[in-house]
Amino acid sequence: MTAAPTRRRIGVAAVALAAGMSLAACGGADAGSDNSLGTVTPGTISFAFRSDDKPVSFVDNGKPTGFLIELTQAMAARMKLTPQYTATDFASMLPNVRNHKYDSAAFGTLATDARKQVTDFTTPVSFGEAKMVSRKAAELSTVDASAGKTVAITRGSELIPLLKQKVPTVTVKEFPNIAASANALTAGQVDGLFTGDATALDLVTKHPDYAYSPSITSGPTALPVAKDRPALKKALDDALKAVIADGTYTKLFDKWNPKGVPIPPDMITTYPGMQQRPGAVS
Repeated sequence: MTAAPTRRRIGVAAVALAAGMSLAACGGADAGSDNSLGTVTPGTISFAFRSDDKPVSFVDNGKPTGFLIELTQAMAARMKLTPQYTATDFASMLPNVRNHKYDSAAFGTLATDARKQVTDFTTPVSFGEAKMVSRKAAELSTVDASAGKTVAITRGSELIPLLKQKVPTVTVKEFPNIAASANALTAGQVDGLFTGDATALDLVTKHPDYAYSPSITSGPTALPVAKDRPALKKALDDALKAVIADGTYTKLFDKWNPKGVPIPPDMITTYPGMQQRPGAVS
């Protein structure tokens, strides 16, 4: 009598995993079942993520992984919630958090004044720095060198107004993801690719014919939370502080970032007592 319902439950779970690219991590299945935090589903916390932003967030062997994936997993464990991850595009992420499709996003999201009109944000998870990636054969040695050039940036990124403000004569060409931007750069359809430091370093590692410029600071990055979820925001803030205090953040940063890259100095200032990455170059 019980075999058919059991098969149905297993089938539903499998479909949900395939469709949402969900990954269960630490945390009891009944954790937060009273839903006092107002998550989309009691006992879980759902995160949107980018599947191509290595090493920050990407898919490996069919599962989400990367620095912000593992960081939010550690935070969810502190909150006694099971994290779930759904791959999405950058442009739709904030509206979908605001509209409660997702509880938050494992994105390095610049917390700008314009974005704060859409959602609230946690305390910083990092401070963004960005580089100009270009072909060595036609190198843009600085961000300012993109003046009069065409540059690829991920659609919806706050790096777009940042670059236009710094280099007014640049032409920005938007692409849906990093892979498409890199393909355009390799094909010579654009002169440069403007992206965050970690992604830039990963691209240069994969493409020996690429070079990158010195960094410019883009600002604090944080996790978005709907404005009507103050309890969830506080829980995320508390969990982030806890994984910083116990050294988990530093261990994950060290695991996922290229050698010598330091935790941004502004993070150390924001969280007194935070451990710097061993061997980081200041």
